Parts: sequence; structure tokens; C-alpha cells
Amino acid sequence: MDRRNMLKAAAGAALFLPAGMAFTAQAQPAAMDSMKASALEGGDFATMTSELALRKSRSAAVRTFARLEINEQEATARAFGGRPGMTGLTARHRQMVDELAALDGSAFDAMYVRGQIMGHEELLRIHRNYARRGSDPMARGAATVAVPSIETHLAMLRSMRSA
Repeated sequence: MDRRNMLKAAAGAALFLPAGMAFTAQAQPAAMDSMKASALEGGDFATMTSELALRKSRSAAVRTFARLEINEQEATARAFGGRPGMTGLTARHRQMVDELAALDGSAFDAMYVRGQIMGHEELLRIHRNYARRGSDPMARGAATVAVPSIETHLAMLRSMRSA
């Protein structure tokens, strides 16, 4: 199969993947600094796992949180000059998504909440750092606003974990 047909086949196959599952690591634009890329990678992980939660969870609280997370990550990506799915997943995040996708029911919900807590703790560190040292003023402002939102998400997630 020649290269052009292989690309067409791969693009066609991606259309049949569930929403968000086509996220793969992609080349980052040359102008993107590593701090910004880290924020977007964490957002892609939060988005992909939340898309899974919308499809798989039976918990109203988990689905409500997942919708909120997807919307916020889309807004954050745009404020950082990107778009959802732009950076894709790290190998570690891909493995976690694959493990999560294999679960159902309460096991899925528990792992989703644990993964979101871990991811939000990571995002909190990234956004705090970017708010202090980021090179893009608009993204620095978005990171400053994101910090209290991430802290609120962590409180919500910890409450869901305890329930």
C-alpha cells in the first residue's frame, strides 16, 4: 500500500473511534514552550478520561463533573493558544486511559476519580508555575484564573471519592 493510501486508511479509521479516542501525541508547534505544552497535555488527559466517563459512568455526579471538565479544558486550551487534543497524551497518560477504558461500573468511577485527582494535582502545579513564570501574558492570566478552579475541582473530586 502506498503512503497516500495508508494515510487515507488511517484517517478513515480514526472516524470510527469514539470521540476523543483519536487523541495521540502530535508534533507541537515550534512556538509552544514546554510549560504551555505540559498544561495542554494534562488538559488532553482530563478531556479524554472525561469523555470516557460520559459514555461509561452510571454516576450522575461523575457525569456532571466530566461535562464540566471537558468544557473547562476546551476553554483553557483556547486561552493557551491551542485547541483540545493538540498535544495528545503522554505514554503514561495513554496507559492510564487504556486501563480506565477496560473498567466498568463502580470500578470505573473509582479509577476515574482517582485519576482526576492525580491529574488535577499535576495541573495545579503546572498552572501555579505558569502563572508565575509563563512567557505568554494571555496564558499566564488564564493560568492565574485556573488555579482556584482547579482547587475547587480537587475539593469536588475528594468529596466524590469519600462518598
